Amino acid sequence: MSARPQRSTAQDQGLRVVKGKRSRRPAVAPWMIMALVGITAFLGLVFARTSLDKSAFELAELNRSIAEQSDINRELRLEIAQLENPAHIAPLAEEMGLIIPQETRQLLVDLTPESNQVVKAEHNEGTQ
Repeated sequence: MSARPQRSTAQDQGLRVVKGKRSRRPAVAPWMIMALVGITAFLGLVFARTSLDKSAFELAELNRSIAEQSDINRELRLEIAQLENPAHIAPLAEEMGLIIPQETRQLLVDLTPESNQVVKAEHNEGTQ
């Protein structure tokens, strides 16, 4: 026996050429839009973070300045209290020739609008 190819009929052919659509490239536009939105969001976050950090540094500087000024204010109040102390003022007054008077006079003044005159003058000796 010998082998010979069997003839195929036109009806049995399973393959045929069909005109179809062209193969499409993948859509790039949606990916570009998503990438652009992502980059914009990233840059927005970086800008916001930078602004917040700058504000935080300014706030820290202001707090430091407030603390320094509070210390200066406390020192000035202490200095004022020391300068107002009578024990500090008395020697300075004596250097200037101011003395405590030996006798005092008490004046009573009538302050009504009709009369601006001294009503009574009392003389007290040795009262300080």
